[in-house]
Amino acid sequence: MPITPENPSVLEVRDLGIRFGGLQAVDSFHYRLKEGDLGGIIGPNGAGKTTIFNMLTGIYPPTSGEIFFRGENIVGKSIHDFTACGIARTFQNIRLFRELSALENIKIASHMRVRYGLFPALFRAPSVRRREDELEYECMALLDRLSLTQYAHSRASSLPYGIQRRLEIARALATSPRLLLLDEPAAGMNPQEVDRLAKTILWIRDEFKVTILLIEHHMQLVMNVCDHISVVNFGKLIAEGTPGEIRTNPAVIEAYLGKGGKF
Repeated sequence: MPITPENPSVLEVRDLGIRFGGLQAVDSFHYRLKEGDLGGIIGPNGAGKTTIFNMLTGIYPPTSGEIFFRGENIVGKSIHDFTACGIARTFQNIRLFRELSALENIKIASHMRVRYGLFPALFRAPSVRRREDELEYECMALLDRLSLTQYAHSRASSLPYGIQRRLEIARALATSPRLLLLDEPAAGMNPQEVDRLAKTILWIRDEFKVTILLIEHHMQLVMNVCDHISVVNFGKLIAEGTPGEIRTNPAVIEAYLGKGGKF
């Protein structure tokens, strides 16, 4: 099932489900994301959004269903394989190497793309040194593209919260993904930071030519940036459509606000 003009899906999820003991956390979830799309998955707390993300990135093996990435069924592959084939993600709780600099965080992620032989690496062969110099240049260039150059040598834990969020996205981009998954990127941000984040996400999609899927509680962010939205509740898909369609969907309004609510 390769990507073709007739089948341009980067990601296709079919009947995905997972059980934890006697709990069916996600049940028969389906999803499709085309090349260049910016999609969103929303839902109330405990709806199963992060569990879905964890299956899409290899952290949780699904109990049932299939995940196709660029035409290949990737269920059963390791987390490393998911990253190597072009899937990267951020986390709701920032997971930077806090005691390392911003540049060092990017370099660690970039090493996913580097292949050294054992002996050249052990003896620091000229080819290894050249590649390390190239890698540092590439990492600095990435920091510059995301307006993070001034923080390159600052310890990650010392950076403002919003900058840490941007650095985590930069670290994900350092793996050269084809699909970028953002797990609640607006968590903990003030309204001004959320506005800047929305512009950044749209810019990243266009600048890096990457397909993006995000889960988010911040409804306005999702409505402003996503091409289409899927809504889950209690592990089940309850609605999908454009932001305008989701905003007026009775099942979505009831899930978030109860009967009679209004966005």
